[in-house]
Formats: sequence, C-alpha cells, structure tokens
Amino acid sequence: MVDALQLSLLALVVVLSLADIVRLRKKEARKTGYGGWIRQLAKRRGLVVALLACATFLGCLLVAQVIHEPIPRVPDEFSYLLMADTFAHGHLANPTPPLPEFFDTLHVLVHPAYASKYFPAQGVFLALGQKLAHHPSVGLWLSSSLACAATCWMLQAWAGPVWGLVGGVLMMVQWGVFSYWSQSYWGGMVAALGGALCLGALRRLWDHLSWSSALCFALGSVILVNSRPLEGALAVGVATIATLCRAWKQRRRPTPVFWRRVVIPATGLLLLGAALTMVYNHAVTGSAWTSPYLEHERQYQQTPPFIFLPMHPDIGYSNPVMAGFYGDVEGYRYEYKRHLFPCSTATVLADWWSFYCGVLLSLPLVIPVLLRPGWTRYVQLAVLAGLIALTAISHTNNVGLRSLMDLLVLVQVVLLWRVFAGFWQRLAISTAVLLLVVGFVSKWWFPHYSAPVAGLLWFLQLDGLRRLWHWRSETVAAPVAPPNRGRRRSVNGPKPGNGFRLGIGLRNLVVLFPIICALSLAGRVIERKNSIGPLDELPDWGTLIDIKGDWSITRTTVQAWLGKQAGPQLVFVQYGSDHSFAAEWVYNEPDLEQAKIVWAHDMGAEHNRLLLQQMPERTPWLLQADLPNPVLSAYKEAGQSLSPAPQPTAMPGPGAPASGKVIAVSTQRR
Repeated sequence: MVDALQLSLLALVVVLSLADIVRLRKKEARKTGYGGWIRQLAKRRGLVVALLACATFLGCLLVAQVIHEPIPRVPDEFSYLLMADTFAHGHLANPTPPLPEFFDTLHVLVHPAYASKYFPAQGVFLALGQKLAHHPSVGLWLSSSLACAATCWMLQAWAGPVWGLVGGVLMMVQWGVFSYWSQSYWGGMVAALGGALCLGALRRLWDHLSWSSALCFALGSVILVNSRPLEGALAVGVATIATLCRAWKQRRRPTPVFWRRVVIPATGLLLLGAALTMVYNHAVTGSAWTSPYLEHERQYQQTPPFIFLPMHPDIGYSNPVMAGFYGDVEGYRYEYKRHLFPCSTATVLADWWSFYCGVLLSLPLVIPVLLRPGWTRYVQLAVLAGLIALTAISHTNNVGLRSLMDLLVLVQVVLLWRVFAGFWQRLAISTAVLLLVVGFVSKWWFPHYSAPVAGLLWFLQLDGLRRLWHWRSETVAAPVAPPNRGRRRSVNGPKPGNGFRLGIGLRNLVVLFPIICALSLAGRVIERKNSIGPLDELPDWGTLIDIKGDWSITRTTVQAWLGKQAGPQLVFVQYGSDHSFAAEWVYNEPDLEQAKIVWAHDMGAEHNRLLLQQMPERTPWLLQADLPNPVLSAYKEAGQSLSPAPQPTAMPGPGAPASGKVIAVSTQRR
C-alpha cells in the first residue's frame, strides 16, 4: 500500500509541476518573495541545527504516541537492551549466571561475562534514556535527533546552508521520525551520527583548519569505532585519503598551524576514546584488545562473517536454540550466498534501494540523467524499464535474471558517475558503492550496515535536486538572433518553448518534493497504525506481518502480567519443532538474582530441577511459545509437551491466584 501511495503522490506532483500550479517567476529570489525567509533562516546555521534536533525528537515522540512505544522484537534489540540496562546500573559487564545453559541466548555472551556482544555506542544512548527518563526509547529518540541535526550540519558544508536545511528536513521525514532506525532498538542512527560528524568535519577542514572541526572528526570516529567499525572505517577512510591526495597535489603541506589546530586536538580525543574502548573490552572479555564481538565470534560462530572466508571448526552449543540458529540458519545463509552469489547480491541491491531510495527518492537521482542530452537518457530509460520488470519477478532465484539485475545496477552507477561529475559527488558515489560491495560478501546485510554513509547519500539526493532547480534548456540558455524575414516575426522574437516550461516545472517539482515526502510519512504511519501492510521497519520488511498479532506484543503482554504477580517469577520457555529462531523469548535483566522475572530455556524435567533448586523462592511457569496462541501454565515437576492444552480460562486480573491456572495469552493488543 505504501508503494501505491507513493506512486499516486508521484503522479500528482508531476501533474502539478508541469501544470505550473506553483507559480515561480524571476522575482522568486527577492527577499520579500518566495524563498526569502527560507534563505534568511538557513543563514542561521546553528539555529537550524537546533530546531531540526528538537523537531525530530518531538516527531519521534508523536509517532510513538500514535502507534506504540518501541517494542523489542529482533534478537539484536534484546541484546542492546541488556547492554543499556547494564550501563544504567553503573556496570560494564555482569558475572556469569549460575547454570548458564538455561540463559544462553542469541547475540549474548555468558562467558567470561554476561553481556551483549555488540559495540557499546548504541547501548550508551539507550542507557542515557533509561537513566534520564526511565525508558531506553528516549535515548533512541535522542540519537535520532542528534543524527538528523548532524546530517544537516554536514550538508551545510557539502551543499550550502539552504540545501543543508532541505536535506536535514528530508532525513527527518524519511528516517528520523519513523523508520526502524528511530522506532526500534536495533540501531542505525548512532552510526549515521558518527558518519555525519566525520564527513562534515572533513569537508570543513578542507576549506579551513580549525580545532572545532578536528574535535568533531575525532568524536565521530570514536562513535563509528564503537558502533560500526568496519563500515565506518571504509566510509571515512575513503574520504580522508581522497582529501589528503588532493591536498598533496595542491601542495598544502602540514604547517605548525595544522599540527596545533588539527593533529593535537584530534589525537587527544582519539586517545581518550581508545582508552575507554579498551577498558570496556577488558571488562567483558578480559582482554583490552579483544572486543565482545570478536569473542562472540570465537565462541559461537561456525560460519565466518564474510563468505570468502573458510568455515570454522564445529562448535558445541548449550541448547537446541543456539545450535539451530548458529549452526543451521547461519550455515544456510553462508552457503546460499556462496553458491548463489548473483541472487544474493540482487537481494541486497533491492533491499538497499527500497530503504534508501524507494519510489520518491529515486527522482533526484534519475531525472538529472534523463535530462542529459545524447545517448545517456536513452540508456537510463532502458535501465529503468529493465529494473522495473526484474523487480516484479525478484522473488525468484533464477541466476540469469538476478545477474541481469546486477548488470543493470552497474550500468546505473556508471550513468550516475557520468552525470554527477564533481569531485565530492563522485567521492560519495564511490564510497556508497564500496559499502555495497562489503554487503555483497557479508553473510548478513541490513540497511543500517550502510548508516555511516547516509549523509553522503543525502548529499547526492540534494545535488540531484539542485540540478533540477538550475536546469535550463539549451535553446533557452543560448538563444539565436532571429533572421530578418518579416517585420512581425522580427518584432515578436522567439517565444519561450517547451524548455522554458519544463524548467519551471522542475522547480515546482523541487518545491513540492518535501511536501510529498511528508505526505508519504503520514501514509506510512497510518498504515502501521492500522497494521495493513509490510512491516518495513523490521528485518523481514518484505513480508506481511500483522503487528497486532506479532509474538513481540505477546511477550510484552506476558511480561507485564507476570510483573504484577506477587513474588519473583521463573518462566521455562518451551519451543516446538518448527520454531522460528528469530522469535526468541529468553532474554533477561543483567542481575538475575534481583530480577522480578527470569526467562529460561526448557531443558527437560530432570535438568530443570537444578534451576528450581537454585531459585526455590520463585514461582515456576511453563510457556508453550509456539502454539498458535502461546499458553502460560503453572509448571509441574512432570515433563511437559506441546500437545493441545486444556480449554484455557481468561487471564486473571492483577493479584488473582495463579496456581493451577492455564492462561491462553491473547496476541491482540487492546
């Protein structure tokens, strides 16, 4: 439905633009006319950045009120929340729990410490929200507001104050208010923040050496190292090397001013960030040089992160869930990408385009190519026709068709390289392509993996809009004097042709573009409110999921009900043979002894007795998670099975006795 809405908006804005509904004439540039107040506001760069940050935060809060607050669903989110809770309680890691096989779960370390496997930057923001407002979503929205503000700040240096303002607003509308980057705990905005700080500072340092830009570059680098180190290094590394090479060609050699304003402040902050990172690594893994992510790879991963690397030795897992995910699911993913490489790259390209461009944001990249005279526009038309046709059958694993899609995308990159011919434009294109290539050879890829270059992608979008705004037909730009073939024709002169009207229409399109993006945002929010379309903000954004009946809502409902019961609770989670490993229920708070609810894997009656003896004060439950309506029942010493449960009673209200009750958990959120 979102695609249909965007196509409808696109058709409407094209009609309005060509019909010249929005009147734009030569007086538009006057301060008292159209755009004057925007130019005046854009000149106040600091105020624009601050206003954009506030607007993004309020927008995130409004969306959460309209739909619901972020609810963890992806295993990565639970891991980040464990990290945030640990930080909020003043710890870097937690001791290994007793009987760790009951609590061993996806993306979490239990040895040598109980902690998340991920890098700490996302957890720091979530912990900040939990500490300040008692809810990690506030930290999530804070990271989103800072990322949008930093992107605006970056674009002010790359594209100018007016286009920087436009780019900041578009990022807020497209990702900052409603996307899985800003409405889930999975991440994306923190890495985008680090990339924007680095790239914005780098562009300013190219024009003027200052200690403030050097500190921003160092701060952004520290954030990238602690969020997405590989992609961040590639994104910033390419820009840094290119800048140094151009600087060397122009003989801008290092001077004492360079050392005093750039090297010393940047190095000091980088060393501080490195020291803090090493302290965190040591607290979790026992080694300052080994990150939790690498330790998790060593303990759990049978398949390497990149498909060109060999398989790891066989690993023994503590429970079937871990063996099924890390052995079977990831093993299949690894083999699939190795043996059907063209199909996997086409999937990455389709997901990348769907998130970063989609229907609307393809306009600023495609139309400038179509306006280019000569063979370029015809090749662009052929590429668009081919990609649209192949996208309609993209669900197939036909190697030939997927290879053709890869070839067409390569041709599209060449066209963009030809049309967007400036140094900074080509730098943005090459960096984005480099991160895409990394996605091609990675076992897993999701859009937030390319978050460090989000600012560069917006720069390309803005450059496309700028080209549309300044486009003029060649016949209008260089008119030829009319021949003397009659008094009337000589007096009247040449009339403005189609090129003049098209130029006015393109300016109308640029003016209306942020409006249709805002309308698209409203449509996506309404769609999610009604739960009638693809859940774009989750990893399986191409499948139809009814969010009201999703297992994450069910888990939240069960946890809220258990939290109202008297005394501490212990829940054994039992899965069926067709269990989906993405729907993992066993995630806990950092301090298991003090936690109100403890979730544990059902390891069989005999083994479960060990945990019951370890936690005798807790009320035990059995959750049959893979039934159509998950059933929570009082735990019995005898073995339990996934046979049909007795006719359930209604869920007791708060304080009602639970002993002997069987509770069918409703998956409908009221």
